[in-house]
Amino acid sequence: MYEGKYRFAAAAGAFLMMLHAAVPVAFAGETENKVKLLCFGDSITDGFWLPGGYRNTLCSLLTEHGRASEVDFVGPNWGGSGYDPQHAGYSGFSINDIAQTDSISGQRTGISGFAGSLMETYQPDVVMLQIGTNDILSLYDLEHFGERLAPLVQCITEKLPENGLLFLATLPVMDANDTLYINPYYFDTEKMDAAVTLCNTQIRALAEKMQAEGKPVQLADINRLLTKADLYDGVHPSTEGYAKMGAFWYEKLTAYLDGALPVVTTDMAETTATTNTTASSELPRGDLDGDGLCRMADVVLLTKHLVTEQTLNAEQAACADLDDNHILNAVDLSLLRREAIAYSRRLV
Repeated sequence: MYEGKYRFAAAAGAFLMMLHAAVPVAFAGETENKVKLLCFGDSITDGFWLPGGYRNTLCSLLTEHGRASEVDFVGPNWGGSGYDPQHAGYSGFSINDIAQTDSISGQRTGISGFAGSLMETYQPDVVMLQIGTNDILSLYDLEHFGERLAPLVQCITEKLPENGLLFLATLPVMDANDTLYINPYYFDTEKMDAAVTLCNTQIRALAEKMQAEGKPVQLADINRLLTKADLYDGVHPSTEGYAKMGAFWYEKLTAYLDGALPVVTTDMAETTATTNTTASSELPRGDLDGDGLCRMADVVLLTKHLVTEQTLNAEQAACADLDDNHILNAVDLSLLRREAIAYSRRLV
């Protein structure tokens, strides 16, 4: 029953892809002066239980502030109450294809397999990408989450037009106390929290890497926006959660429209690299990899320890015990992540 539910979701998503040719296409004159926006991802983009999801609020705010005429939502799928219902959300989909034998929640289809053709067909100026929740629910190769996500991000950025932008979103929290979609045999609250943190750490690191290389990528930190109280079923946002997301995306999108976002250039990449090599060693505890710095790489090491029970040595464990209670848990992970984020901000 549990796995079958996800096989059905993946099959339904695949069926939607077959309907691409049936979606009406706007006349060129209606959209030529608009920014084309592709909302791309899994069920959180689709809306799943709430058709339209965050896009309902996003469309409403654009309309309310007189900016709907500036944005053309594009994509093969339709749904929601917004003025423009097109999107590319696929419920049940993952980053890459996941075989049933490699998943605890059934076979899944990866959006990476058709991202290139989607970009070529709809030629968006802006992409809002949020993907990875189903990789966690499948407990599939989370240690290499960022490595699997990187080719998808690369594919999208390569096909963006000049002055185009990819917003790379972190994953919302998930609540293992709700077992509708979360397998309680594999996840308790601490392990789920650690899994989400592990993946988001890699998303943030990937965004930093892409920016350092001068790629048109901006991090959209959805994870900091929502709490477990904002969830509908332990995985998907509630009505209020989606409203928060819509308002968040409105601010991001209008900043882009107004030219208020920082421009990523090769010069920025060179400056960051130089700063990294000359950074001060006067940093808080948390240097698990021994490089003299407290960074996201250290967060990854502690997360792996908590999720996969890969043992840190005594020196590393003492360094990671940031609350000094001689126990390593999600509290230490949260504190370490805070220090790593503070350090990364000092580089900007």
